[in-house]
Amino acid sequence: MKRSLFIAVCLLAFLAAGRAQCPDFTDLTAPGVICQYGTFVNPFQYTGIAVNRHTVITQQGTDPSTNFQLPFLPPGESAVVRLGNNTGGEAEAITYQFIVDPDHSILLVKFAVVLEDPHHVFWDQPRFVMRVIDSVGNLVSSCSEYDVRAGWEIPGVQSAGNVRWRPWTNFGLDLTEYAGQQIRVQFVTYDCAYYAHFGYAYFTASCISNNLSISDCDGQSVTFSAPQGFSSYEWNNGDTTSSSVYPQVPSTATCHITSLTGCEFTLMGTLLPSGLPAESAVFYDTICEDHPYHNHLFDLSPPYQPGMNVFNQVFYNSSDCSSNGVSYTLYLTVLQHYNDIYYTTCEGLDYHGYGFHYTNLPAGQILDTLMISLPPCDSVFLILHLTVNPSFMPTTAISGDLIVCDEVAHVYSVAPMNGTTYQWILPTGVSALNGNSSHEAVLYFTPQAPNPAVIQITGSNGCGTKTASLMVEHYPSYHIIVKDTICSGGTYSENGFNVPVQDSMGIYTFTQNSSTLHGCDSVIVLQLMVSESPLLETLAQPTEICAGDSTMLQALGEGASFQIIPALEAEVHAGDILCTDYSIVKPADWPAPGKTAKGVVFYVDSTGQHGWAVALQDVPGGPFNNTIAWSYNNVMIGSVSYSTIRAAMSDLNGLAITQLLSQYNLQYPHLYLGNATTIFLTADELAAGWYVPTIRQLYIMFCVKGQVNASLQLVGSTLYNYVGTSSKYWSSTEMSTNKAWCLDYAGTASTTIKMFDARVRFVCDF
Repeated sequence: MKRSLFIAVCLLAFLAAGRAQCPDFTDLTAPGVICQYGTFVNPFQYTGIAVNRHTVITQQGTDPSTNFQLPFLPPGESAVVRLGNNTGGEAEAITYQFIVDPDHSILLVKFAVVLEDPHHVFWDQPRFVMRVIDSVGNLVSSCSEYDVRAGWEIPGVQSAGNVRWRPWTNFGLDLTEYAGQQIRVQFVTYDCAYYAHFGYAYFTASCISNNLSISDCDGQSVTFSAPQGFSSYEWNNGDTTSSSVYPQVPSTATCHITSLTGCEFTLMGTLLPSGLPAESAVFYDTICEDHPYHNHLFDLSPPYQPGMNVFNQVFYNSSDCSSNGVSYTLYLTVLQHYNDIYYTTCEGLDYHGYGFHYTNLPAGQILDTLMISLPPCDSVFLILHLTVNPSFMPTTAISGDLIVCDEVAHVYSVAPMNGTTYQWILPTGVSALNGNSSHEAVLYFTPQAPNPAVIQITGSNGCGTKTASLMVEHYPSYHIIVKDTICSGGTYSENGFNVPVQDSMGIYTFTQNSSTLHGCDSVIVLQLMVSESPLLETLAQPTEICAGDSTMLQALGEGASFQIIPALEAEVHAGDILCTDYSIVKPADWPAPGKTAKGVVFYVDSTGQHGWAVALQDVPGGPFNNTIAWSYNNVMIGSVSYSTIRAAMSDLNGLAITQLLSQYNLQYPHLYLGNATTIFLTADELAAGWYVPTIRQLYIMFCVKGQVNASLQLVGSTLYNYVGTSSKYWSSTEMSTNKAWCLDYAGTASTTIKMFDARVRFVCDF
C-alpha cells in the first residue's frame, strides 16, 4: 500500500449542474431514498417502509415520552421524519443518495433524539447514529458522524424519568469538496437488546448555499451573514455570531465556522469598489505548507491543514448591496516538507518508487530518506517506510499438551512472527475461548470432539501460507452430585463419605477429590440436608399386654404426636408417566390404549401414590432457544426473599408465586419478552396446576434426570436438557427484587439477575 501527502490531487470535473440534486428529506418514496429495518442486531435486514417505524409527521404536537416537552416540528419546518418508535427490540435506517450541488453544498440537518436509558452494558444501549459517507461507504470527514447511546453523557441532553432526550439541534457540514460527486446521508436508530427499551429520532435536512451573503448596506456599513446552524463562528473582526457588520469600503470578511461534531471551514466575502469578476469560477492550486497564497483574488496566510483545503470567497460591489455576488472556490493542496511513504512487499523482490531503488530485498524493515525539489517547495523530504515480509511462514510446531481433560481450558501456541496473521482450524467439539485469530489459543475440549482431535493453525503474511497440526487425546472428567438427607444428631457413611455427627439443621456440602487414570478430575459432591429430629417419647399403659387386649399410647414432648402407619410398597416411582386423566402408567407398559401423556413423575411422597411431575417440554417461545427472562422489573413478586441456599431449599411455594407472576405479567406485558400466553401460562394451564418449580424441586428433578429423560424420550417429548455449559433453569424461588435462584448443568444452584435469560420447565402436583 502506498501513501503520500505531497502528491497533487487529480482534478475532478464537476458533473453537469442539471444532475446535481438535493432530496426532499421528508419524501420517503423518492428516488435515492432507501428505508430499511430489522432487529436491534441489524437495522439493514429488510428494505421497505415499516409502518410506525418510518413516519412523516406534518402536524404539530409534543412527544409524550419527554413529558410533552419536545415539539414534533422545529421552528420553520412543516414536516419531519420520525425514525423508530417506543417499541423495544427494533432498529431502523434511512439512507439518502444524491449528488452535491456546487451552489448549495452545505448540508443542514435539524434533529432531535429520544432514548430510554435502561442502565445496560455499553453494547446494549438504545442508540442514534447520523453519518455522511461517500459512494463507497467512507466518512467524508472525521467529523461527519454523530453517534450517541442512552447511557452516555450527551451534550445538551434533558431527562424525563428514565428517558434522555436532546431537543431540536442544528448540524451543518460543508460538502464543497464533494461538489458534483455522489454522497449518502444516513440515519439509524436502535432499541436495546432485551426488547424493553426504545430509541428513536426526529429529523429533516436541506442543502443551502456555501457563500456569505450581504445586507443592510447604508453607505457606511454592510452586514455579512454566514449559513446558520453551526456551533460557532469566528470573524476576522472578532465577532462570534452568525452575522457581522463591516465598513462599506473595499474589504474582506472572513468567517471561520465550526460544526456540532468539530468540522471546520472558512468562508470569505470581499467588497470591491467596481469591476466584479464576470462569473463564478473554481480554481485548483498547490502551495508549500509555510508559504502565503496570493492568487485568484485570494489572500491567505499559513498555517494550513496538510492535503486538500477548500476556500470560498464571494465578491460584491461595495456600492450596490442588492447586487448578486460572484463566487470563487479555491481547492488548495498544501504540501508538507516531510512526507511519509509506506509500502509493503515480499523478500526477494525489487522496489522502485519515488526515487528509491532496491533489489532482491531481504526480510525486515527499511527506513530511508530522500530530498527532492517539488515546486513551490524548495525542498521536500520523502521518508520511506518499507516493510519486507518473509515469503512464507517458517515451519513451526504447535506447543501444548498432547493428553488433556474435557471441559478444562488448555493453552496452545506457535512462535509469533511480525506481520503474520493466524487462523485456528478446530474440529467439532473444540472451541477457542479467546477467539481463533491469535498465535495463542485457549482451547476447550468437550466429549463431542473426535478422539484424537486434530487441531491446526494457519499463518499468512501476504507472501505465503503455512499450516501446522497437532493430534490431542482428550478424556472426560467426572463430576458427580449425590443428594441425601439425615436427621440432626446423625452421621452419614454412604457413597464413600464418612460424615461425623451433624447437630445443626441446613444443607451442607462435602467433596471428595480424586483423579482418573488419565489425570482428569474425579469429583464427588455430597449435598446433605440435615433435618430436625422429632422430639417424641411414647408411654404404653400397661407395658405388657395379652393377645387380644388393648392399651393406650401417649406422645410426650412439645407439640409431639405420632401415627401408626403400616409399611406400604410404593405404587408410583420416578420415571412413571402421568396421563391427562391423572392415571399412572409404567414405562414398560407404554404406550397404553386410550392414554395421553401429561408429564413424567420425578418425586413421590411417603404415601407412595402422590408427588410431582415435570412437563413434557420446556416453555415455548422467546428469541434465544426457548430461554426467557424471569422478569424485567426490579420488584418482589412474592413476600419471601431467600438469601442463602440453605433458606432457599425450604421453599415449596412455587404454585402461588407462578400465579402472582402471571398476573403481574398480564398487568405489565411490556416488561417481558412477550405476553402471558407465550412466557408463562395460559389460564387453562394455571387451572390445571402447572407452575414454575422451586429450587428444591429443581434439585430433586436433577437427581433423577436419567429416569425422567428416558420416559420423556419414550413418549416422544423434549428432554430435560441444559443445552451447553452456560444454560440454566429458572426456579420460582426469589433471592431479591432483581435476582432469582436457578440451577445449572452441574446441579449447582446460584442466583442470577431476573432480566437475564434461562430455560423454564413447569411442574404440577398429582
